Amino acid sequence: MDKFLNENKINIPYKKIKKNEKQRLAVVCFAENEENEYLLLNRYKEPFKGFLVPPGGKVEKNETIEQAVKREFLEETTFELENIEFQVLTSETGPENYNWILFIFTAKIKKQSLKTCNEGILGWYKKSQLKNLKLSSIDKLTLPYIMDKNKYFIELNYDKEKNPTILNIQKIN
Repeated sequence: MDKFLNENKINIPYKKIKKNEKQRLAVVCFAENEENEYLLLNRYKEPFKGFLVPPGGKVEKNETIEQAVKREFLEETTFELENIEFQVLTSETGPENYNWILFIFTAKIKKQSLKTCNEGILGWYKKSQLKNLKLSSIDKLTLPYIMDKNKYFIELNYDKEKNPTILNIQKIN
């Protein structure tokens, strides 16, 4: 994580990002095809069971953030990402399964037929429809920042019912 923060000139104090030992590193990617459609996953399990989310997952030991986003996206979709761009870093705290340091990316992909995924059901969704879809609460909150040309650091907290609240937003470029 330190290498990624340095390479991307993210000058956020470590203690502001890493708030507790429960937080795990994760990545997701909002990948758009040539028809302005995003590839999203309707999740089978928690966190965010039954919601549309971008493909992603946990960063493995000895893996860079960039390697993780490419690997996770490929594993869940069989698609390779192009023009990967870092957009948002979140520090999330809350109940079990809701403690993350999340690196959110955007990328380009070529439209292809969708494969079966053991994490959920993949689907193509028009960019213009995103805000009206059954996105996870966190994705609804962060979507405007993800689609912005600027990069952001966002601090969030989940309550007992797993509802997120943005505590702080900081532009990082």
